[in-house]
Amino acid sequence: MKHLSIILFFLFLVVLGFSSCGDEPDGKWDEMKWINVNSLMNVNGVYIVSESGGTYTFKCTNYNHPWISSVAVDGIQQMLNNDSRLEFDGEWCEVKFVGNELRITILPLPSSIRSRSLNIEVTAGDIFDHLQLIQREDIYY
Repeated sequence: MKHLSIILFFLFLVVLGFSSCGDEPDGKWDEMKWINVNSLMNVNGVYIVSESGGTYTFKCTNYNHPWISSVAVDGIQQMLNNDSRLEFDGEWCEVKFVGNELRITILPLPSSIRSRSLNIEVTAGDIFDHLQLIQREDIYY
């Protein structure tokens, strides 16, 4: 009887093992999908911010609570201000997650600077994405 119990136990483990496997490979996450709420101009994956600055909102439609992984200002990696990883306050920019909305505030461009950049890496666990913004002088033709 004990021998039969052991065989049934291992048979159960084998069945459980096969039923746990899905068709999706491990680590396959859906790419983050964003809505550019302010219709900020996007040129080859780079969002162009006018010299007057402003507040811009990007809404992640398929992950509920993403957070900031890293921030680079003018190509220089920055330290995040807190442990929550939901906000970053820079010298001329503020980045903040509120739920699934990423709100970015950029101050006006000083006349002594022609352009500056902001790169934001975001994550929702095992999935990562980035947004790149460049603020430059408004050019009128």
